[in-house]
Amino acid sequence: MDSIGRARTLIDLGRHELAKAELAKALADDPGSTEAWCLLAQCEQKAGDVNAMRHAAGQALASNPDSEWAHRLQSLALHKLGRHTDAIQAAREAVRLAPHQWQQYVVLVTAMIPRLDLFRAEATWAADRAVELAPQHAETHLTRGVLAGAQGNLVDAERNYREALRLDPENAAARNNLATIQLRGNDLEAATAGFAAALAENPRLQVARDNIDLVCRRVLRGARLAAQTVFIGAAFVTLSSEGGPAFPATVAGLLVLFWLVMVLRLVRRLAKPVRAHLRSQLRHDRRHLPIMLAIAVYIGAALAAAWMPIQLVTSGILATVVYMVSDRLRRPKTA
Repeated sequence: MDSIGRARTLIDLGRHELAKAELAKALADDPGSTEAWCLLAQCEQKAGDVNAMRHAAGQALASNPDSEWAHRLQSLALHKLGRHTDAIQAAREAVRLAPHQWQQYVVLVTAMIPRLDLFRAEATWAADRAVELAPQHAETHLTRGVLAGAQGNLVDAERNYREALRLDPENAAARNNLATIQLRGNDLEAATAGFAAALAENPRLQVARDNIDLVCRRVLRGARLAAQTVFIGAAFVTLSSEGGPAFPATVAGLLVLFWLVMVLRLVRRLAKPVRAHLRSQLRHDRRHLPIMLAIAVYIGAALAAAWMPIQLVTSGILATVVYMVSDRLRRPKTA
């Protein structure tokens, strides 16, 4: 087996650094090897070095301008660099050179998704054509699902993701994307199980890791929002009570107990790996310290509201409402 053959085997095994070493030997013997340059671009793509990927794809094109593989890799690199017009042009050239290969159409859809305002019809055609050419490949259904999701058609997106998973149950990208739809539908248990499974199937899938972190932040925000609501409720009972502190204090205690039950129920809806991740974050990630302190302050203030001066209780209500509204306005949109 020559260096290129060994490199292909190593790429299939996920050992990309060793594959790059073999490809370096192949290119030393034949600097104009289009196949070696394309394989090197694949390795750089897996390593996340987009500029190196683009360079390798460019070298492949210099050695063979009619290589649809090289144009496809160049399109993917340009897409990741945000050069969407150039990415579309490269993908179209790949389609022109090999119109009967499904991979070209998948790359064309990927390049066009950021510019659907201009290329919606062509992207839809390309996605359908990819499935028509290769209905047995999970990647074609995944791509059509991504396109549907980008257009807001979550029903079609979910159907395509499920078909991709039927064909390839270990497809981490389809698993993650399906979980994002389940999260939008407030199916927290299924969504977190999907994110955890996607990460287990592909530990390098950063988007799944980011989504797990997003869920953990949502849980903490939910706990804080509930704590703020408990404080406001306890404060209003205190303000409206004409007797001593016994009644408002009792109500505050019941509200805090209700808060605790709701938070525990919310956490129990998380898949076990995500619950473990949340516990680890609370122990080791200092970025969550402010929100944990805020929860403690609001719960403590709710329990102490019955003994607070009226002016302090009123100020606390106003400050909490302002904080809740401003937090809502600045919260980033999520997938």
